[in-house]
Amino acid sequence: MLKTKFRSICAVATGLDVLGDKWSLIIIRNMLFLKKCTYKELMDNREKIATRVLADRLKKLVLDGLIEKNNHPTNKKVFIYTLTEKGISTIPLIMELMKFSMQHYPNQIKGKTVDKNRISYKLTHASSEQAFIKDAKKEYLKYKKTLPA
Repeated sequence: MLKTKFRSICAVATGLDVLGDKWSLIIIRNMLFLKKCTYKELMDNREKIATRVLADRLKKLVLDGLIEKNNHPTNKKVFIYTLTEKGISTIPLIMELMKFSMQHYPNQIKGKTVDKNRISYKLTHASSEQAFIKDAKKEYLKYKKTLPA
């Protein structure tokens, strides 16, 4: 698989060429906010990604420099996927998509119970958008340090 082929010099088109498919931001969201780092963990998601699609997107995200793939130190059959700085820098984009969805599709987003661990809850209760971004990055980097090296 090659790196992303870009359609034009348009910044919107370029961003969509890298992140505009149905799954890339979901995978990044799961890594960033749900602390999933192995293939098996990433397969376990409410959106039900197909195994072949997950494998393809992980390869693409690695080639585009958004995530890193490393061998597990004690199990050579398992790989650890982590976000790079470029991958972490998608937090504001994910936040803006969340805000758009919460504003325009509130009946789809709101759960029947309050879950303080939900990303949307954290966003709506953050002191500011910048605080949400800073906290999300800090939490992920702290989590990343706990992963096997």
